[in-house]
Amino acid sequence: MGNQRGYPVTLAGMDVIRRFEEPDLRQPIAVIAFGGWNDACDVASTAADFIIDAHPDRTVIAEIEPDPFYDFQQHRPHIDIRDGVGQSVSWPHLQFTALSRPGDSRDIVVVSGPEPNFRWKVFSQSIVEVLEAMGIEEVLLMGAYVGAVSHTSPVVLSGVGSDAVSVIRSGLDSANYKGPSGIVGVVQADCKSVGIRSLSMWAPTPPYLSGNPFPKAVLALVEKISDITNLHIDTSELITVDAEYTQKVDEALEDAGSDVSEFLDEIEAYDEPFLGSLVNDVTEADDPQLSGIDPERAETLVDEIVKFLNGDA
Repeated sequence: MGNQRGYPVTLAGMDVIRRFEEPDLRQPIAVIAFGGWNDACDVASTAADFIIDAHPDRTVIAEIEPDPFYDFQQHRPHIDIRDGVGQSVSWPHLQFTALSRPGDSRDIVVVSGPEPNFRWKVFSQSIVEVLEAMGIEEVLLMGAYVGAVSHTSPVVLSGVGSDAVSVIRSGLDSANYKGPSGIVGVVQADCKSVGIRSLSMWAPTPPYLSGNPFPKAVLALVEKISDITNLHIDTSELITVDAEYTQKVDEALEDAGSDVSEFLDEIEAYDEPFLGSLVNDVTEADDPQLSGIDPERAETLVDEIVKFLNGDA
């Protein structure tokens, strides 16, 4: 496989790309999400998982070898033990999953996994090489940041495109930011260097949610992807979960006191569509899944909001 940027596809004789299948994809579009720094409340990772789970006809077509890129003390492998017997070890990795859509004219490839710790240039270029090999000409990336929003605020997505037209056509708010970047920005730059159009979509999350899920932002990202690609994705489950989650939080906040209510009112009145913090200081969940968004858990948020206001969170 060719390499236009000159980065090696092997490290110490190791091919960093594992290829499993070569499906016949029709005008595929890639959807990319990384867990970690650019994924507040695991919003992007959960959206990627939801899109994969919504497609029963799916195939893992490639992975990026984890050894050169991850610190396994930060991204620990998972083991499966049943009745006292070790069954398997699962390592953190980036995975390419092809989603077949026989009723439409194009397919989707979801690229998802943790943000790497090391060798970002090789990691990013390896992703781009796989995308080129599959004939992908358009990429949508997802991210989430800590913003000045409440759990009841409409989720206003911001966009960063490979060109101005991409952002305008998407209907997203144009973002302005200058500062440190996560792997999303690096991959987007490498896509642009080889002529792959790209658009990254950013969802704000409430500062007091910390490591809690935020289904409203997950729903906003999935709906926007469906809108941009003209590919219908059933979000009825997400809509139900978001409604239940918001209702539980609202009910729990009724008796929380005036300080919490005033704080939420101040957030909703704050006019700043894109703060540019793009930071998630909370350790990512080991296995973010939609099933982990439990509306009943929303009641515990009151204590966490109070701790946030007191500076204890």
